Amino acid sequence: MKGIRIAEITLTSILFSAALLVLTLNVIFRRVSWMPALDWAEEFMRYCSVWITFVGMSLCAEDDLHVGVDIVYQMSPTKTKKILKILCMLAACVFCALFTVGCASYVGLALKNMQRSPVMQVPLWIIYLALPIGAALSTVQYALKLVFYIRVKHEDLADKPVEDATDINLLDLN
Repeated sequence: MKGIRIAEITLTSILFSAALLVLTLNVIFRRVSWMPALDWAEEFMRYCSVWITFVGMSLCAEDDLHVGVDIVYQMSPTKTKKILKILCMLAACVFCALFTVGCASYVGLALKNMQRSPVMQVPLWIIYLALPIGAALSTVQYALKLVFYIRVKHEDLADKPVEDATDINLLDLN
C-alpha cells in the first residue's frame, strides 16, 4: 500500500505542478501581446483538477480527512465508538464500491462513443477514468480501515482523544 500511496502523491503533485505552470504561462502570454495565447490552458487545468480530486479522494480516505459529523461519535461510550466506526467504514466501502462500478460503466460509454474534448481533442474516457480509479482506491482504503476497526480493541480507541491517521498501521492486523 505504501507504493500505491507514493504513486498517488506523485501523480497529484505532478498534475498540480503542471496545472500551475500552464496557468502561470497562460497569464504571462495573455499580458504580452506578441506571445500566443494558450487556448487549451483552461481545459487542461480542468482535467488536471478532475484527476487531482478523484485520486486525492483516496488519500483523504486513508488519512480520515473526509468531511463528517462526529459529534455523536465523540459523545458516545467507547464500545459504541467502535460500532459506529465499523458501520461508517462499511457504509463508505459499499458506497465507493458502487460508485466504482457506476463510473466504470460511464467510462465504457465514453469509450464506446469515442467522445473527445472540445479544444485538446483528448479522448474523454481518459479524463473520466479518474473517477473509477479514485473510487476503487478509496474502496480499498475503507476496506482496510474496516478490517482494522473490527480487529482493534475498543479500549484502544478510548485512549486516543483525537485520532491521528498516521498512528494507524492498517497492515498490522494482529
